[in-house]
Amino acid sequence: MNIYAHRGLFDNKKIVENTISAFKKALLDNLNIELDIRVTKDKKIIVFHDSNIKRLTGIDRLVKDMTYEELKDISLLNTTDKIPLLEDVLHLVSGRVTLLIELKENFSSNTLKELNKLLLDYNGEVLLQSFNPIILRKMALTSLKRYKIGILLTSEYKGFKGALYNAFFYKYLIKQKYISFISSPKELVFKVKEVSNKELFIWTIKTKNEFIKYKKYSNNLICGQKGIVRVK
Repeated sequence: MNIYAHRGLFDNKKIVENTISAFKKALLDNLNIELDIRVTKDKKIIVFHDSNIKRLTGIDRLVKDMTYEELKDISLLNTTDKIPLLEDVLHLVSGRVTLLIELKENFSSNTLKELNKLLLDYNGEVLLQSFNPIILRKMALTSLKRYKIGILLTSEYKGFKGALYNAFFYKYLIKQKYISFISSPKELVFKVKEVSNKELFIWTIKTKNEFIKYKKYSNNLICGQKGIVRVK
């Protein structure tokens, strides 16, 4: 069973998501780590989930409009935690556990090259995933194809937009050879199992009951802190 700590182990009170503190706690429990990366205005790759920093800082600004110099000293949720660079997280983890890295929407061909440079010297298992089919295709055309590349699915589209999404993602994209695994929200698991036998990751497991339920369908569970069950 491969358990991934969703954004590390955190409570967003004393320890904040996607920070060095959250990843240190996951490492202490020998858990694999899922994290999110974004690109700043000055093209630095940081570990941060939201496009806007307001939820964790109270400051209403977009990551893409800020330099890392502006971001690096901002405290998160009244803690001492700060927004880390990906390279700092790579140095911390140093191959001890698997990293499942989600690329957010603002990755250009040039920033993918920068990501590739960062990972070249990293000796550890890395998996890359994204919701964005353009990013997935770009990765498959670069040296990043040496890693397993996964597609993240969503259930948020409804009506005509949902029909278009289903036709493209389920009938075409997940069948592409460069897609090694599928990362699915809980509510889509059974639909995915009907159309593909590729390796499946399920997110986000938030309770122990959910863990028990979904471990029957996949060996790869992306879990919140309260959804982790120790499996011997």
